[in-house]
Amino acid sequence: MVKKLIAALLIAYGIFGLGFIKNIPIPKPKPDPVVILNVDKPKQEVIDSVKNLSSLVTDPLDRAKIAIFNYEFATRVKNYNTDLQKVNYVYTLAGKTFFKNELVGKYNGLGEGVIKLITSLVSDDNHDLSQEGKDKISEHFMGLAWSLLQKE
Repeated sequence: MVKKLIAALLIAYGIFGLGFIKNIPIPKPKPDPVVILNVDKPKQEVIDSVKNLSSLVTDPLDRAKIAIFNYEFATRVKNYNTDLQKVNYVYTLAGKTFFKNELVGKYNGLGEGVIKLITSLVSDDNHDLSQEGKDKISEHFMGLAWSLLQKE
């Protein structure tokens, strides 16, 4: 029986070559979508306040990198014992270190928008940040990270 099966396969191979195998549908595995960050959807007011800022960034790779950066900033800023000016310095210096010169001049208004976002949350006077102020900054920068990760 086995000899007859092998003989039939060899005859089929001799006549058709491997062409008959190509006609057999082979399912192609679909990879699971890649999750860069797991950020919960923020409140609608947060989304509205960061929507214009996130729409400035058009390159998908830049959107992902900036989202990661803002996610990290949002998780850390709550634990800083600092004033407003130092938060600005930390954000700026961390951005220069993380992005090097990749974003310089690439997205007009992005830097000013970040400053405007922070000052709209806690005022523009330099003062020690309360926990409430740090929580607001964290919530909005987490919202910015979420907004950047959404497909536009």
